[in-house]
Amino acid sequence: MTRRHSPWAPLLALCLTTGASCRRGDELPLASPNARAEDAATLPGFGDDGDVAVIDEIERYYVPLGDAPTRGPKTAAVTVVMFSDFECPFCQRGHDTLLELARRHPEDVRIAYKAFPLDRHSLALVAAMAARTAQAEGKFWEYHDLLFSQRELSVPLLFQYAERTGVDLDNLRRDLANLEYGTEVRRDQRLARRLGVDSTPTFFVNGRSVSGAQPLEVFEAMIAEELELADQWRADGVAPDGLYEHAIADGFKKVVYSGGRRSLDPDAVVAVPIGTSPMRGDPQAPITVVSFADFQCPYCVRGAATLEALREEYGEKVRVVFKHFPLSFHSHAFLAARAAEAAKAQGKFWEFHDALFGTGARFDEDDLDQIAKDIGLNMKKFEAAMSDPDLDRAVAADQALATELGVTGTPAFFVNGRPLEGAQPELEFRLLFEEELERAATATAKGTAKADLYETLTHTPLTE
Repeated sequence: MTRRHSPWAPLLALCLTTGASCRRGDELPLASPNARAEDAATLPGFGDDGDVAVIDEIERYYVPLGDAPTRGPKTAAVTVVMFSDFECPFCQRGHDTLLELARRHPEDVRIAYKAFPLDRHSLALVAAMAARTAQAEGKFWEYHDLLFSQRELSVPLLFQYAERTGVDLDNLRRDLANLEYGTEVRRDQRLARRLGVDSTPTFFVNGRSVSGAQPLEVFEAMIAEELELADQWRADGVAPDGLYEHAIADGFKKVVYSGGRRSLDPDAVVAVPIGTSPMRGDPQAPITVVSFADFQCPYCVRGAATLEALREEYGEKVRVVFKHFPLSFHSHAFLAARAAEAAKAQGKFWEFHDALFGTGARFDEDDLDQIAKDIGLNMKKFEAAMSDPDLDRAVAADQALATELGVTGTPAFFVNGRPLEGAQPELEFRLLFEEELERAATATAKGTAKADLYETLTHTPLTE
């Protein structure tokens, strides 16, 4: 971290960019980019024009509040949960709408916030974590409203608003640097994905889904219906402070999309066998990262560099395992994988791996031979191994495993079995690592031996 010199650098390093990857799009038909929206449109409660349709039987989702910040009375007949992103202009409009609803219905409407920062907004996740620090100091809504008062978020603004609302700046810096509330933000994101949320803002009015910054009238119509129902529920004996739980009690807890696998499920835990794949790091490390990569993929170059930075930071807590996934449209990718296996046969896989990625994914057959010489391989054995069909079978086995797991592009990572696609920034890995260190600590406390952690964690689903 000392290589960065800007006073904001440690915090700017947290900013996200969308993970990029090389994909087999020319080989495999991929799901429509609008597949989730297409599925959602077939569900009751969504009109063809994008507004919420009025239907005879109200469709609800189970949206637990948990530790979400709320404003408005606990006895309110209507609770509106907003999944939002502080860099989303439509969320700003949604925020204004909710403020107006609260003004019009001070005793009947309660507002709750859930974080759903989008990958394409570089500061959204950092802002969501900063808001959690404000929440811990009892200043959430003041900070929340200031974050939605700007047109372009920046790191200095995050601190200016914190200072203005009385948030301890040293606490904020420390919390962001340590990802203190990253786990809580990711928990909100997992809940959102289970409920079918894939854009912001998304609202749940007593569990009834409203997608997008809809006009005030849409919310008013739903609130009027909910107020009538609340009168019935109270008459039936439901306590005023139990209305929300009563409303969502039988709601859907998970949306399952039709049409098969869309992409790797970020909330899944998959058992990825290590086998004889090359690894570096402590075999008993609490975190194992299995990387599927293509030596000719420039995004894999970035991914490998990120993993090295993380190994340097986390030390013996992280083990890295490499598996091949050469893509057919990279002319030298399979040959490079074979050469890496030939280097592995001489005990120098990682030296070959590092040198090959050091070319920036720009190499030819002569470069493979030169790297072999540079790292001190026995060239006669290397050349003989390059025609060994067993090497091809080893590479093909990795490819088959990747396909079985649903990998369609490179790089693809599995962190203790949890998928992460594309050349993601360090922050995405660090957030996962922090969660996995907690899961490992829990497993160890229950008696799991260090040597069995990987096997245990990759067979243990995520729980909330």
